[in-house]
Amino acid sequence: MTPDIKVWDPENPAQWNKTLAWTTVWISTFCLTFGFCAWFLVPSLAPRLNEIGFSLDHRQLYWLVAMVGLSAGTLRIVWTFLPPIIGTRYLVTLSAGLLLIPLFCWVYAVTHVGTPYWMLMVFALLSGIGGGTFSGLMASTNYFFPKKERGFALGVQGGLSDFGTGLVQFVTPLVIGFSALAFLGEPQTAHLANGHTTHYWLQNAAWIWIPLVAIVTICAWLFLRSVPVTANVKAQWQIFDNKHTWFMTLFYYGTFATFAGLGAQLALLGNRTFTGIEGAPSAVALAWLGPVIGSLSRVLAGGVSDKIRGGRVTTIMAICNIAGLLALWFYKPDSVAGCWIWLGVMFWIFFWTGVGNASTTEQMAVLFPPLQGGAVVGWTSAIGAYGPFTIGALLAQFGSSAMFAVSTIIFIAIFVINLYYYDRKNAPNLC
Repeated sequence: MTPDIKVWDPENPAQWNKTLAWTTVWISTFCLTFGFCAWFLVPSLAPRLNEIGFSLDHRQLYWLVAMVGLSAGTLRIVWTFLPPIIGTRYLVTLSAGLLLIPLFCWVYAVTHVGTPYWMLMVFALLSGIGGGTFSGLMASTNYFFPKKERGFALGVQGGLSDFGTGLVQFVTPLVIGFSALAFLGEPQTAHLANGHTTHYWLQNAAWIWIPLVAIVTICAWLFLRSVPVTANVKAQWQIFDNKHTWFMTLFYYGTFATFAGLGAQLALLGNRTFTGIEGAPSAVALAWLGPVIGSLSRVLAGGVSDKIRGGRVTTIMAICNIAGLLALWFYKPDSVAGCWIWLGVMFWIFFWTGVGNASTTEQMAVLFPPLQGGAVVGWTSAIGAYGPFTIGALLAQFGSSAMFAVSTIIFIAIFVINLYYYDRKNAPNLC
């Protein structure tokens, strides 16, 4: 199959191939889902590292998880500009194949308990590859759909790929408790907080994704094609002269950074928050729920944003997130019931940040033409991917109260800007 299509105009039904467009969505989405699994492999493993023999304090663990966000955000800046330069087929194939690097690194790390902390930090940075490819693949999908359907397509792709953040945290506890095959390695002896001893096969948390990543890499090469959208970095750089680029950067940073940052740190943050409360729920066991809730709300909110305007949805989302963040800022649980209330508010925030991920993406699709829109989607998702780093850094250095306070201020700014420019009567850019 030739990798290139010579004539492509999604706004013209005669020059648009719907089947190819949705094939691109689904293969790219599987690539991104497994990418998020590789990205959030570190948060799923971090709470268990000390149990198998590592000696890391809570600040080291926060920083270890934060590194995946630093790497992902930086790589997303690079990936933002790649779609029109190398084309969809090559981009998705490359993005999928690179995931094998961090997966094999973490197989090594958990089977060698003597792995030094600096090497764990390097492996965490490499895991950021899984989140770093998101900007390029979302920008690429932007080229494949007419404007009226972009919000839904990007909502499906973004939401289902976000599902990987919860999927890996759900699957990890299921697969580390048994030996699948002897050649996958020996178990690690785990000393639990309750004094019991058990065995883990933590390497299974990485091994389970390796064959799936190999399959999606092959499918990308065989079934995807590139469309005639070309531009160099200089042409795409023009997005930074537009004030709406910077507003959308703030919007997506607030929504996705909060979603990804809390998704990465929820297990560690919950464990620390519930310390000393007898019978408290296990934050490690429930951490997967938050990202799953946010992912599903993102899928649903994409279509809603197309129908009632992304700006209106963003206004509602900002109000709901401000309420939730204020509650967590001031509320400190001191009982089992209080722990469940804390988790319930946290899941509320996951739901509304997922909604905001979809609504702000829909606003970008309306505000910008396809080439610029793809670059803006890529750029904003790159900055949003710094969430696990910035939230992890705030937690490590200043604690949870400071982190919730900063997040609240960001959403207040989103509410004010969105209402003035995009969602009031006679707004200059109603969308």
